[in-house]
Amino acid sequence: MAAGALVSWLFGVFVVIIYGTLGSINVLIAHMHGAQDRHGVAKVVRDGLLLAVLLSIPAIFLFWNMAPLFLFFGQKPSLALLAEPYLHALTWGLLPTFIVVALFEFIIGLGHGRVVMLFTSLSVLLALFFSFSLIFGQFGMPALGIAGAGWGTTISYWIMAFILSTYVLVNKRYQVYFSPVFTREKPAFIWELLKVGFPMGVMYCFEVGFFFALTLIMGSLSPQLLAANQIALQYMGTLMSVIFSVAQAVTVRMGHLIGANEIVAAKHANYAGLCLSVSFMSLFAIIYWLWPDLLIAIDLDVKNPQNALIINYTKQLFAVSAVFQLLEATRITLFGALRALKDTHFTLITSIISFWGIALPVGYLLATRFNFGGVGLWSGMAIGAGFSMSLLLWRFNKKIKVRMA
Repeated sequence: MAAGALVSWLFGVFVVIIYGTLGSINVLIAHMHGAQDRHGVAKVVRDGLLLAVLLSIPAIFLFWNMAPLFLFFGQKPSLALLAEPYLHALTWGLLPTFIVVALFEFIIGLGHGRVVMLFTSLSVLLALFFSFSLIFGQFGMPALGIAGAGWGTTISYWIMAFILSTYVLVNKRYQVYFSPVFTREKPAFIWELLKVGFPMGVMYCFEVGFFFALTLIMGSLSPQLLAANQIALQYMGTLMSVIFSVAQAVTVRMGHLIGANEIVAAKHANYAGLCLSVSFMSLFAIIYWLWPDLLIAIDLDVKNPQNALIINYTKQLFAVSAVFQLLEATRITLFGALRALKDTHFTLITSIISFWGIALPVGYLLATRFNFGGVGLWSGMAIGAGFSMSLLLWRFNKKIKVRMA
C-alpha cells in the first residue's frame, strides 16, 4: 500500500506537468478552428502528436530509473524494491498515455467535449478491469500484485491509443485534419505549444505540491484534523473538477471567438463562465454552511460519539472552504480565459505567489502562532485565492482591452 501510494503520488506530480504542457494543443486548435484554418489545425495536430512523443522520451527514462531516487530521499530499501516493478510497468504506458492526451486535446479544441467524455469513461473501465484482473489473478490472468496495477493502466492506455487513433482517422469530422501528419513539412508550432503549455504544467505541479504540503501540516497538528481535512479535500476535488470543466469550455469557446476576431463575444463568454462557476459553487457553499451533516454522513457515522471531534473539525473547515472555493472557482475560470489569450506565464507566477508565498506562510502562521489550527490553514488558502483572483481579473481586463483596441 505504501509503495503504491508513493508511486501514484510521484507519477501524478510528473505526469501533470506533461498533461498541462499538452493542454496548449486545444488552445492553438481553438484559435485555428475559429479562424476556419483547417490546414493550421492539421499542423497543430501533427506538432502536438510529435511533442507528445518527444516528451515521452525523458519521462520514460525518469520513471524507469526512479526507484533509486526513493533511497536518495530516505525511503526504506524494501519500499523501493516494491515500487520498482510498479514503476517499470507504468513506464511502458507513458507513450500511449501522452498520445491519448494529445488526441483528447485536439478533439476538445474543436469543441467536441462529449467524445472525450465517452472515451474517458471507456478508459476508466478498461483500467479498472485490467488492474483488478492482474493484481488478483482473475479471468485467467496472472496475479502480479502491485505491479498488476501498473500493467493494468499500461494495457488500458495502449488499447485506448489504438481505438482513439482509429476513430479519428476513420471519422469524417476528423479525417481532414490528419493528411499533413504524414508529410515531411517542418514542425511549425512545437515552440509555441511549449511556450503556452509548459507554464500550465508547472503551475499544476506547484498546486499539487501545495496540497501535499497542506496535508503534511494538518497531520502534524492532529490525526483528527487530518481526517477532517481529507473529507474537506475530497469534496473540494469533486466540485473543482466541474469548475475545471467550465474553465476548459471558456478556453475553447473564447479561442473560437478570438480566432474569428469576435473579441467582444469572447469577453462575454468569459463572463458567462464566471457566472456559471460562481452560481454552482454558491449552491454548495450554502450546503456547507447550513447542512454540513449531509455531506459528512457520507464518510462518517455522525451519530457515533467517537467521531464527534472529527465532525466538529470538518464543519469548521467546511465553513472556511465555502469561501475559498467561491474564490478559487473564480480564479480557475479566469485562468481558463487567460489561457485562451495564451497568457500562461502570468498565471504561473500568480499561482506560485498566491499558494506558496501567501497561502502557506499565512495559513501556517494562523494555524500555529495564533492557534487557529486547520481553520487558519484554510483561511490562508482563501486569502491567497482572493489575491490571485484579483490579479487575474485585472490581467484579463487589461488583455481583452488590448485585443479590442
